[in-house]
Amino acid sequence: MRQFVAETFPDSSGCIFVEGKKARHLAQVLRLSVGDMVLVRLPDSTVQQMTVASVGQGKKSLSLQVAGEMVGTSVNKAAPIDSVPDCELWLFQFAAKPPKMDLILRQAVECGVRFFVPVAGTFCQNGSTDSAVKKSDGTDQRWPRLIEEAREQSGSPVNTEVFPCCSLKDAVNIWKENSCGQENPLALVLYEQTRGTLALHKAVGLALRGGETKKAALFVGAEGGISPEEIDFMQKNGIIPVHFATNILRCETAAVYGMAALQNVLVEKDLWQFKG
Repeated sequence: MRQFVAETFPDSSGCIFVEGKKARHLAQVLRLSVGDMVLVRLPDSTVQQMTVASVGQGKKSLSLQVAGEMVGTSVNKAAPIDSVPDCELWLFQFAAKPPKMDLILRQAVECGVRFFVPVAGTFCQNGSTDSAVKKSDGTDQRWPRLIEEAREQSGSPVNTEVFPCCSLKDAVNIWKENSCGQENPLALVLYEQTRGTLALHKAVGLALRGGETKKAALFVGAEGGISPEEIDFMQKNGIIPVHFATNILRCETAAVYGMAALQNVLVEKDLWQFKG
């Protein structure tokens, strides 16, 4: 575990008390004992070094104590070890089969995706859509647990959140509402066909024109891909189709491949920036 994601800040004495499943995971699975060091991700995304101060009877509870000098009386003012990226990433994933959606979400969290939006598309299977609706409506705890575990393992400072599964029209409206007023919002869709598509670097270069973006979105199809009508609809709403000149990618591969490629292009933009 790279970090423990805390739901609360340390109290006035510099302690965080953990109970239930989280405590059992720390004490029984990870076998943390009194004196062991752990990095704790606080609710404001800063990281605080803490030690295990005590382990309750039966390992059903434990307490963590701030390690080192406190900053004043407010532990949450401790300098972060790492910080949230400048660009907020969105992944709009057309509903794939349940095991694949779990994998895609886990990988999205590890990549630092801020918002994950399941989309009910034309070629999505009914069972896949039903599963995505159930897991994203706030009543099923599988995805919240998956997100927490992925953040703990990867050390991600980004608190990934999931939107309820929705239609493509609603997904596009969600993106528009959340990117409205932002400078150079960037939205791309991966498309297996070459018709009307651009290479990734060219698409980003044309969209940003030398500027910066604080919000970037990637739309990725499910097993059956995305229909031509859906591509046309997205294009009319400012979403740029992108084609990777690679082998045919499964949807779970395309999601992580595409997000990683997009991140790399944005981070290294000054090295390659399109000048046309």
